[in-house]
Amino acid sequence: MVPAGDQPAETGRQPAEQRALVWDVIDGSVLGGNSLTGLEYIRFMRPVAVAARGPNIYIVDDGLGKLFLYDRDTRNLTVLKDLRQLVSGEVADIFVNQDLSYYLADRDGGRVLHFDRQGNLLRVFEDQINLGRPVAVVQDQAEGWTYIADGFNDDVLVYNRAGLLVGAIGVRGDEPGKLLGVTGFSLGPEGYYVTTRFGEYRVQVFGEDGSFIKGFQKDTVTFPLAIAVDSQNRAFVGDYMSNTIKVYVDGVFVYSLGISGSAPGQFKRITDLWLDDGFLYVADSLNGRIQVLRVTPESLQKARTPQ
Repeated sequence: MVPAGDQPAETGRQPAEQRALVWDVIDGSVLGGNSLTGLEYIRFMRPVAVAARGPNIYIVDDGLGKLFLYDRDTRNLTVLKDLRQLVSGEVADIFVNQDLSYYLADRDGGRVLHFDRQGNLLRVFEDQINLGRPVAVVQDQAEGWTYIADGFNDDVLVYNRAGLLVGAIGVRGDEPGKLLGVTGFSLGPEGYYVTTRFGEYRVQVFGEDGSFIKGFQKDTVTFPLAIAVDSQNRAFVGDYMSNTIKVYVDGVFVYSLGISGSAPGQFKRITDLWLDDGFLYVADSLNGRIQVLRVTPESLQKARTPQ
């Protein structure tokens, strides 16, 4: 989730045509088949979560009830899982490891499922006392820790390599250093980044010991539902209400990407963000598509919301 990239360029206004060109739109593709059996074209209905490793893009479509694998090289789709047979409601998040094993947050079922790259179930994270509504899942692949953000208890649970619960980050409250209405989670250079629906700060950073470090600039995001942070401590925060992506550097708001709409570079209900190998992936849910932006100074300047 942490690409190497340059710092964004200085502010500037670009024509709408130039902004549109920097976004790659994935709204469906050919599903399996061959010249004998025939090809089926699938158009996404309501993608709600996305993750990527290299050319492999994992897309959770709640409208179709499927987990898809999209190959950016061949532009073909594969169905990995029938989610209606697997989870209780909507999958809130997906996380993909470098070995292409993946985690699905079953929000209504109160559990997180871990599968290997072949789709075999490896582990279920489930705890009737401590885990009520998982909204985000991340694994620190260097340390082997798994983090599950819980929107019911308003904390982030920490599991060790063996899958045992060893701690939690945050307690409920609306003052700085506490969480109310947890919506998203990411790892980053300063520690743990948590987004919330309520509270004085909508994005907060906690250290490795769980202590409060800082909150992002106030009154810059209304309903942060997704966050991705890169190695330069540049955070991309999806604002569900304004249909924009807010960009922060060291917690300070610098500019927005996109506006509300249906053209490339415009959004309707951003439900997930993912960073990989210099690309930003956006689950543009109500537009029924994934949008992809190469994170370079030039493309970021072209994609910026006009001032």
